Amino acid sequence: MKRSPEESEILGNFTPSKFSGDGFLGTDPRTPQEIIVEDALELERAGIDAAAIGNALGVLFDRALQAMGAMIEIMPGVTARYHESRGVIPSPFRGEGAFEKGEVAVSGLPGFGDVILTRLSIHLIERHGFFQGRGQRYRIEPGAALMLARASVR
Repeated sequence: MKRSPEESEILGNFTPSKFSGDGFLGTDPRTPQEIIVEDALELERAGIDAAAIGNALGVLFDRALQAMGAMIEIMPGVTARYHESRGVIPSPFRGEGAFEKGEVAVSGLPGFGDVILTRLSIHLIERHGFFQGRGQRYRIEPGAALMLARASVR
């Protein structure tokens, strides 16, 4: 399918670059819009919206950040730890600014294993319903995000 110059420019924001490293799509052949639509359907079946999940993930991120590098238990057998990283990364959606690169590593999530949360990934979910492409290191499967969101309100 031939893309317009505008579509190509927008899609270019999601591909690997000096700012985003591996980009936001991973090995996923879908466009950002296709990813958003498919993930939204999964959330709809669960009866929750992306903004609520993003908000809850932000709470979890802040809890790990406040622990200053110490491991915290977020649910039985599931731990999280904040790892500081210098620098910022811009949102692939133009005009939204840049986000700190620190990340929260979540370990042992049943059915999902390890998950990495960043301020940018949380923003992308909360504001756009964009969980990133499959095969991308920072993709958060909607089911994993839902499980984490439920844990953050306990």
